[in-house]
Amino acid sequence: MGKIKNNIDVQESIDYDDLISEVEEVEKYEFGYQPPKPPKQSSPYPFVLKVHCWNHSDTQKFSECIGKNLSSDKKKFTYTTVRSKNPKYTEKRENPHSNKRSIRNRIESKLWENTVDYRNDGWTTYITFEITFKSEKTFLDFCKKVKQRLSLNLPFMSYPVKKPKVWKYWWVCRNETVRPKYPIYIISKNRGDSRLTSRCLERLDIPYYIVIEPQNYDEYSCVIDKEKILVLPFSNTGDGPGRGRNWCWDHSKQMGFKRHWVMDDNIKDFYRLYGNRKLPIGDGGMFRVCEEFVDRFSNVPLSGLNYDFFIVDKTPHPPFVLNSRIYSVQLIENNSPFRWRGRYNEDTIMSLDILKSKKSDPDPLQPTFDLKTYKDTDWSGDFCTIQFNCLLQNKSPTQNLGGGNSDEFYFKEGTYNKSKMLEVVHGDVSKVKWMYNRYHHMVNYLPFKNNKLKYVDGYDPERNKDETDLFVFDRVKDYFKR
Repeated sequence: MGKIKNNIDVQESIDYDDLISEVEEVEKYEFGYQPPKPPKQSSPYPFVLKVHCWNHSDTQKFSECIGKNLSSDKKKFTYTTVRSKNPKYTEKRENPHSNKRSIRNRIESKLWENTVDYRNDGWTTYITFEITFKSEKTFLDFCKKVKQRLSLNLPFMSYPVKKPKVWKYWWVCRNETVRPKYPIYIISKNRGDSRLTSRCLERLDIPYYIVIEPQNYDEYSCVIDKEKILVLPFSNTGDGPGRGRNWCWDHSKQMGFKRHWVMDDNIKDFYRLYGNRKLPIGDGGMFRVCEEFVDRFSNVPLSGLNYDFFIVDKTPHPPFVLNSRIYSVQLIENNSPFRWRGRYNEDTIMSLDILKSKKSDPDPLQPTFDLKTYKDTDWSGDFCTIQFNCLLQNKSPTQNLGGGNSDEFYFKEGTYNKSKMLEVVHGDVSKVKWMYNRYHHMVNYLPFKNNKLKYVDGYDPERNKDETDLFVFDRVKDYFKR
């Protein structure tokens, strides 16, 4: 991406819809409102925990750790605090080794051609035990023995816990001309001290804009090149980041770009998934790989990167997944009829706006999609989203970092209003649930599994070979120490 002037006078193309009025039609909206916690159910016990072990040696160590005689023909058992004498694991299967599982027959793998190499077939676990705990006492005893912080909200674990990785290799594109083509915008507020995404892109030598409100200018201009700073013409509107994202959209469009990236400001790193390993990238080459792939299709207004913590590198994953939510790092088509909307959950709202829509709908925000009949009518939407696994984002957990939405919303009012807004706007596929000791939303994306990608008219991979042949990456040791 070449140098872009940032002195353009951006005209907001639409008024921002915070969707509060839609919530008011269902229940009275009140800032900071949190319903009482649901009454406690009866005891959560018995609780069943799945424990994954990946080889014989780890399974033997697990047996010794919890003090139990374990066997491959008894994968389910009830845990007690009584320790066995000389605990050991007994293997009784003829062929116990993990079976390799391939992703090559998936449609995503078949579409992934004439681009960077991708291999991530995986394995099933060596063995998985299902352990029942009848009381809090036995569960806590188990946690102490395995030395892991476990939760009743997460019914699985791996043993042993992975050690923190010390990176020795980075993926670097062999051809320096392979760089992001579309502008990158970081929406940031009150995080001039942390600026995780900015630091990351600086390290990778990837051009970007950081988009801030006027009152934060001095805070950011002390540590970031002024040419990279874009100042919004509004501040403290209470609309959430959506209005700022629409402003970036208009900025990119007025500059004549086909697409643009928009990123949260709490991303620590990016990883390439390849060969059952997640290794950090050393430059922006993989971003261009994603751009070029999306540009092949005419019906992908929204794409982006998956979170690295959702991907276990030993397990099989395709290069991308179709028709799911896109969070935190988004690549957006500028001519898309969809826009950011909502005080909260604007990313999930736009993902669902897109997936529900058909070009024949009179209003893209009033889709004819019907959850009750879509199966019988063999319904499919006209648009897709692409969530990349070949390139992953390492994001700081939600609400762990001060500033941004954490200060403005979540620290002050919790998560109920956020989840309720999504349920009001897309109540057919989204519901408010009490989970992980807070209100959360659950979304059903299964109705959109039949939405299919469509190539742009006249697409011919041979025409792109001058560029895609440059998508060659090397693992470089100690890249940033050179």
